[in-house]
Amino acid sequence: MVYFALWSIPGIAALSFYYLNQTVTGQEMSWPYALVSTIPNWYIWALLAPGIIWLGERYRIERSNWVSAVALVHIPTMMLMLLIHSLVNLFLFYATDMPGHEAMTSGLYKVHFTTRVHANILTYWTVLGGFYAYDYYKKFLNREQAAAMLEIRLAEANLRALKMQLHPHFLFNTLNSVAALVRKNDNRIAVKMLVHLGDFLRLALENKGVQEITLRQEIDFLQRYMNIEKIRFQERLLVSFDVDSSLLDGYVPNMILQPLVENAIHHGIGPNAEQGNIRVSARMDGDLLIIDVKDNGQGIQEKKASDRREGVGLSNTRGRLESIYGDEANFELVNSPEGGLIARVSLPFGTSPVISPRTSS
Repeated sequence: MVYFALWSIPGIAALSFYYLNQTVTGQEMSWPYALVSTIPNWYIWALLAPGIIWLGERYRIERSNWVSAVALVHIPTMMLMLLIHSLVNLFLFYATDMPGHEAMTSGLYKVHFTTRVHANILTYWTVLGGFYAYDYYKKFLNREQAAAMLEIRLAEANLRALKMQLHPHFLFNTLNSVAALVRKNDNRIAVKMLVHLGDFLRLALENKGVQEITLRQEIDFLQRYMNIEKIRFQERLLVSFDVDSSLLDGYVPNMILQPLVENAIHHGIGPNAEQGNIRVSARMDGDLLIIDVKDNGQGIQEKKASDRREGVGLSNTRGRLESIYGDEANFELVNSPEGGLIARVSLPFGTSPVISPRTSS
């Protein structure tokens, strides 16, 4: 019904134009003739249009074949449809059996093959062009959706690759520490470290394929990691947290803090003979969640700043933030005014993951 209602619009417009023409020229108005010769024309095209669309799909006009498609297919079909359109109109005049229908039929026949032929030709190509426009628009949307899905899949693939680098990096460091303890015959401490490592890996495997977790879970991960590092450094390592409870339900990339703390331990505390302090804090700055990992090491020496290169953990941190949040996230290393280095992560605060767990694998 909607389809034919749409085709009624040009029919009513044609009827209105006929009425105005008769009124302006002072000619006698014949409503039966007006009704039969205007609105049905467009209903006939409504019946012919599906054939035009089918033909347009079956014999598409492309850059490589437009001459043959137009000359051999669409022009002959258009002429046939113009003939069908005229014959159906003639039949309608005979079927209505109006007074003087023979003269009216003769007049209508002449109109169809003189004046109205231009409008009918335009109608054929308008239907065909409208179909191609809609078809190209639909394919454009499909390509946009496919490109968006491909971008998501590519981002997830990049994240999986980065995490595959991250886990072995941490694992090998820990196992090297266990081997060192065994060589020193500190078997009890080595076993304790292995137990903590197993506990940590169990939590990591529970979130396998999950790109984002809550800050609460991330801090829990970090504390399991610190249990391992405290065995290595004992009293030399002191860790504190300053995170408001209202931020704990915000989502962050899985294992985003561990490489930052590992970097702080390696570069900030490792060379330091005194006690090393690491402070993990989180705060809001507008719509951004700011997470700082601060150590009390030497920081970045100005003369070496241009030569400083990020390791696997820090480069992965930057890559993962970019893959998930794009330009909305940032990662930087800055010297603290009180001394030491701050590894700062800025990302949009949200209580739901950016990458749906349904699409992660």
